Amino acid sequence: MKRLSIILATASMIATPVVAQDNSDPVGRNDNLQTGSRFKRQSEAANVTDARVMQKAVARCVVYRNKQLSRELLANSDTVSIDFYKLDDVDADGMFDQLDVGDCLGRAAKYGTLSIRMNIQFRTLRNLMAEEVYLMDQDDPLVLPANAPEYLENRNYATGRHPAAVATAKLSDCLTLNDVANSDALLRSRPGSDEEDQAIEAIFPSLETCAGEGIADAEIETSMVRTVIADGMWARMHYGPTAPVAVAEEETKDDDA
Repeated sequence: MKRLSIILATASMIATPVVAQDNSDPVGRNDNLQTGSRFKRQSEAANVTDARVMQKAVARCVVYRNKQLSRELLANSDTVSIDFYKLDDVDADGMFDQLDVGDCLGRAAKYGTLSIRMNIQFRTLRNLMAEEVYLMDQDDPLVLPANAPEYLENRNYATGRHPAAVATAKLSDCLTLNDVANSDALLRSRPGSDEEDQAIEAIFPSLETCAGEGIADAEIETSMVRTVIADGMWARMHYGPTAPVAVAEEETKDDDA
């Protein structure tokens, strides 16, 4: 239970909602949990789903306008913080301008249905970008080698091994190792779609394996699961090829046999 509490507390730090929409009209709001699911997920009102779609559009725009810079930002950050000292073209004060966030938001809003304002933290944008960089650089679903390590010990941590960053990394590494196919399918699905629901349901056994059986009784936001998976899939793609491989256990032989 302690492990689950740590995971949920950490996940709440990195969850992706960044667009504040007008919720003054209560019509259509649904605060009940989804039914027919093997674990509890909060039902999303239509405007929340629309906001997630818009978030994805903004992040995709940012990444495709700044491909190499986006890769560098991810390589010098973790889910909690960004190491701006290692980035030549981005600084904390000008990050949003340097990444064209405002223009990308304007373009997304132009084709959207929400009246919005942006309220975003550095780490939130970074975590949204992880999904888009993975999809940009990984045309085909990622396939892990048989000796892929359970945990990517060669991950970079922006400001030392922050407990929240390490906990998220361990969870995302575990999930992606246990179900890389459905993890990939989740990131390729549209937020709020049936395909997204199906992928998350398929990932549930891995959630129990990695987070503990108590996860079935916890209220999970879809955006949280997607954020953790995105970090894991990007890390598998980026760090995986140079990560120490898993060592197969050798049978002890009796020399006298």
